[in-house]
Amino acid sequence: MMTSSTECVAAEGRGRTLTGTILVTGGMGFLGGHVVAALARAGYTVRCLVRGAAPTESGSSGAEYVHGDLLDRLSLDRALDGAAAVVHVAGFVSAAARDRSRLFAVNVAGARHLLEAAGAAGVRRAVFTSSTSAVGALHADRPDRALAEDAAFNLASLPVPYVQAKRLAHEAALAARQAGLPVVILSPTFVLGPGDVRLTSSELVDAFVRGRVPGYLAGGLNPIDVRDLAPAYVAALEHPDPAPQYILAGSENLTTHAFFKRLERASGVRAPRFRIPYRLALMAGALADRFAPGASLTSAAVRLGSLYWYFDGSAARRELGLRTRCLDETLATSVDWVRHRAACPTE
Repeated sequence: MMTSSTECVAAEGRGRTLTGTILVTGGMGFLGGHVVAALARAGYTVRCLVRGAAPTESGSSGAEYVHGDLLDRLSLDRALDGAAAVVHVAGFVSAAARDRSRLFAVNVAGARHLLEAAGAAGVRRAVFTSSTSAVGALHADRPDRALAEDAAFNLASLPVPYVQAKRLAHEAALAARQAGLPVVILSPTFVLGPGDVRLTSSELVDAFVRGRVPGYLAGGLNPIDVRDLAPAYVAALEHPDPAPQYILAGSENLTTHAFFKRLERASGVRAPRFRIPYRLALMAGALADRFAPGASLTSAAVRLGSLYWYFDGSAARRELGLRTRCLDETLATSVDWVRHRAACPTE
């Protein structure tokens, strides 16, 4: 069982073992942006795949920007030309029923295209971002049974398109490794921290700070700071003989109610006291699916929020040098970030 850590130290890379350009997908996103910065600090030449307009300046990372799309195989071939490695961070996250097609297109077909292109380009390492939703979850509050890399996937019957899409992509990466592509899979837990412009992961913190969380579900989670994740990506790139997959987990597995109490301490906003019955929440989510398709409340969100996402990151700590800072520091930074974002939405 993992215990709380007071370490506030970022992991360090093992020393550069690759030369040449590193292609990063999703480098303009929350996690991807931190990964790009970590790669630049480690001395790598970074090339970012972007779908829309590229930034006019490369910023402190000095990254090169190339246009491409995960669904356009030829654009991936061009982007990988001359690349020594690829770090795949791009993906699409949604719990809305209306996004089912896009979830499978981006997360499954797009991932397969990238793996195929990486194999054709002969990259020396492919770091592939999966999700702990592709690993499994617990159905009871048992942190002593936190899931590790060898866990049997137990969510095949869960009717949540995001989970099924991420599992298919996870399996595609494992199959590519078995076929000879040097892939290492990284599965982060619940990512928090500064810089989440689109609220990809911080939507719950934002809603809490705004007083829009009326109750809580009987579930649990494992938060991790994005600033601690990024150096682990560098370490996965540089490890001479990595395992097929690593779970990147924080040091604490805690119930959603306990998480909200910690957020209360970090923000000064009172945590919800009312536990919402699962059946009531699921009924409300189903109604929202049908009549309010743009709402944050969905049946998929209820199903996900009622599970215990407890994970053991021991392998990554041991082999990738993952170090996680104290949770209270991460929560304080996350609260400051969402408040800054609300006050300065155009920054």
